[in-house]
Amino acid sequence: MTAAAIAVRGLGKSFGSRTALRAVDLEVAAGELLGIVGPNGAGKTTLLRTLVGLVPPSHGSLAVLGHDPRTASLAIRRRTSYLPGETGVYLQMTGAQFLRFAAGFHPRQQTALRDRLLDGFALPLRQKVRSYSAGMKQKLAVAAALAPDVDLYLLDEPDRALDASVRFFLRDVLLDLQRAGKTIVLSSHHLGEVETLADRLEFLLDGAFVPPAAVQAARARLRRRPRLRLGDGAELPAGARLLQREADGTLLVETDGDPMAWLRATPPGAIDSAEVGVPRLEDLYQLLLRAPGGRP
Repeated sequence: MTAAAIAVRGLGKSFGSRTALRAVDLEVAAGELLGIVGPNGAGKTTLLRTLVGLVPPSHGSLAVLGHDPRTASLAIRRRTSYLPGETGVYLQMTGAQFLRFAAGFHPRQQTALRDRLLDGFALPLRQKVRSYSAGMKQKLAVAAALAPDVDLYLLDEPDRALDASVRFFLRDVLLDLQRAGKTIVLSSHHLGEVETLADRLEFLLDGAFVPPAAVQAARARLRRRPRLRLGDGAELPAGARLLQREADGTLLVETDGDPMAWLRATPPGAIDSAEVGVPRLEDLYQLLLRAPGGRP
């Protein structure tokens, strides 16, 4: 039986009086692509930094590629590529110089993959990085993080500042890496895209993973919460309650039963447009925070 690439038990991390991680349990199989979602401050970045040995845990046990990051972080980093959540690229270098610099940390490079990334990203590699936009800097950092030929990729919001077409391109690249046997853990705010990409999705909230049953219950409730625009002069039809009126006039409502059945029963002209079954992360977070028992 293949050993887990990552095995975490009871992991906790505090920074003074602030608790960033609370009794986290996590196991990632070799070759798995795991997605982690959570609001800002949930602990995603702290978790990834702990796995690669940049942040020491306060308590708990963890093994990454068979090593404890507290005592063998160098052995882990030789086989791991880590993309920080806040893009750090040297502004005084050209794009090409930065890629050469980054490649020096991992002698084994996937040159075909690197060329594919650079072709897809279309970066002006001869220009100084200081002239790059936020999206271009992120593309450069992603190319540097994915080109090494390693066993594990820890990617903290790799799709940050990338437009939709580039995110879809990156999705295909990550799937090909997984098919090649690589283990990937990534965090993201794009729920729908991560769900189609990852083998498994974990929700991190207030420093702890939310039990899957709680997530399923919250998502089931969200399915009864369409967003809609009323027709001119129309009132909200019976069978739904107004939860929120958004700045653009869109209404968030909760229906008594199946929202599609409710929509079909509304009078003609009462509703101009409706969005049903598209979960938004912020809505999901709010439901989970207000669930019985409060925070996880």
